Amino acid sequence: MEGKEEPAPAISAVLEDDDLLGEILLCVAFPTSLVRAALVCKRWLRLASAPAFLQRFGGLHPPSLLGFYVNTSMEPPRFVALPQPPELDTVVRRASFDLDTLGCAWHRVDCWNGLLLLTSGMHCWGATPTHTRGVRWPLYPARYIAILPTVPDTSMHDGFKYFHCEILPNGAGSDGLSYFCLAIGCKDQQSVLDVYVLRENLWAIYSSAVTEINEIELLLTSLIVDDKIYNLIRVSGILKLVSLDLASSCLSLVNLPEEVDYMSTELSLANDSRVHLIHVKGSQLRIWHYIVDKKGPANWLLVDTICLREICVNHMISIRMFEDVGNSALIVHAVGVNPGFLFLETDGVLYLFDLERKAAKKVYEVTQE
Repeated sequence: MEGKEEPAPAISAVLEDDDLLGEILLCVAFPTSLVRAALVCKRWLRLASAPAFLQRFGGLHPPSLLGFYVNTSMEPPRFVALPQPPELDTVVRRASFDLDTLGCAWHRVDCWNGLLLLTSGMHCWGATPTHTRGVRWPLYPARYIAILPTVPDTSMHDGFKYFHCEILPNGAGSDGLSYFCLAIGCKDQQSVLDVYVLRENLWAIYSSAVTEINEIELLLTSLIVDDKIYNLIRVSGILKLVSLDLASSCLSLVNLPEEVDYMSTELSLANDSRVHLIHVKGSQLRIWHYIVDKKGPANWLLVDTICLREICVNHMISIRMFEDVGNSALIVHAVGVNPGFLFLETDGVLYLFDLERKAAKKVYEVTQE
């Protein structure tokens, strides 16, 4: 009887060594391929699903950018797909990015690691927020959409009425994901920042800070990392980084590097949970790390400078945006983790810069329609 052929000793030695097998699995280029590898056997699944392994894998193979949503005043946000390698085509085809069939007039969409935070209704300064907010997983159409409970309209501090509410995903939930709500109100030259956490489908107060700053206006989408919320605000005409420590309810303001202006600035996160400040000045993109030293004041460390003009020249893109229109017409819309990519708009044209590969291309152009 002919027996089953045994693997060569060298191959067997590798496959039976968890450390070597883990290094091999790290070479898989796409998460879809890693899932297929994990289905080989329970041992491979155990290695591929270990938190330490997934952290290394994510650092080596950051998530692919599938596309982006265009917000207009006349229609629901529309998804614009980007070309994908064959390994991801099947996943994208099975996904559902269209918002028209979700049964509500969604006017705003925020993207977070494959999750969509949807808001219906338009925001009016000074008015009580009455928006409907939902969560959508485009890559898992069967889950459809989850409607979040209504956010309170007044603070636990007497006299403060909210004029701004923002939903923030929190990856530290018991089920792997929960939600915070940052609500801001004001009265008598004071402002309150209340943070709620979603527990058993109810919003419970989690942290609260009252400050002498009047009518705080957040300039960007907030970031949350290590139990702190970060954003940019303007105080007496000066841009500052605002940090709210959720554990201590302590609000801190930090000056930005010199010559940083709002329209060409974004915040981003690194894989190691550090905050990045990205700023475009002329044709130079500068990246700072926000450094918090327990023995001294917080500071900014310039870690990289990238010449966008050089990238454009190498990819046959006009450099007129850096020569004729000036900094005020360059708008940074979004930045990836670390950061891996940058969306830059000028004169109604949207460009995508791949900062790791030093590549760029035009991905959208605004028309009269």
